Amino acid sequence: MDNWLVTKFKNQLIKLNQFLYSNKLKRFKKTFKYCGNDTFIQFPVRFEGPKNISIGNNVSINAFVHMWGHGTINIGDDCLIASHVSINSVTHNPEVLPYKSNIVTKEVNIGKNVWIGSHSVILPGVKIGDNAIIGAGAVVNKDVPANVTVAGVPAKIIKSHK
Repeated sequence: MDNWLVTKFKNQLIKLNQFLYSNKLKRFKKTFKYCGNDTFIQFPVRFEGPKNISIGNNVSINAFVHMWGHGTINIGDDCLIASHVSINSVTHNPEVLPYKSNIVTKEVNIGKNVWIGSHSVILPGVKIGDNAIIGAGAVVNKDVPANVTVAGVPAKIIKSHK
């Protein structure tokens, strides 16, 4: 096969993939409570309860993100969510046996311009302030103020900025 034909085939394949992604994203966005403009979602991802998830404008969600939205998740504009992040708005009551018999929902709010690093876990009821950075692998079990970087298990403030 000559170079010209290979290049033409690759370009056609790229255009087809872009078309399929665009259509898949359009259908996918309709399942959310709200999904803003210029939002990028890299598949595969998993959203449970998408009708309770609001995503702002210009948000980037990388592959292998999993969100449990049954208790409501709100994501502000200009956020970056790296791969393998888990955001949970649902849990179980540890005082009721069996544990699976009682589900507790707690809203998660993520401010504007928040960067959530790879493999981070955001637990139910957490509020993350604007311009915060969540370090890779952090487990966020308490509110995070604006303009700080948190890291660790459990997440602790390691730096203030802006």
